Amino acid sequence: MIRTLIWTPIMLVVGVLAALYIVYGHADPCRALAVEQTRRASGSVVSRLVEPLTRASTTQMSSTACAGGLLRSWRDRIVIGAL
Repeated sequence: MIRTLIWTPIMLVVGVLAALYIVYGHADPCRALAVEQTRRASGSVVSRLVEPLTRASTTQMSSTACAGGLLRSWRDRIVIGAL
C-alpha cells in the first residue's frame, strides 16, 4: 500500500517527462513550448524563422508559465480539431 502511494506519483512524473521527450525532443516545458509554437507556424520557411524567436521568448518564462502555455496550445488544438 505505501509503495503504491510512493511509486504512483513518481511513475506519473517519469511518464510525462518521457512523453515530452519523445514528442518534442526535450523534457523541459519551455523548450517543448518553443517546438510546439514552431510546429504550429505555417510553412517551412516561416517555421525556420520562428524557431529562434520562440526559443528566445520562452527562455524568459518560468517553467510553470511554459507548462501552462503548452497545455493551452494542446487545448486549442483539440478544440479546433473538434470543430
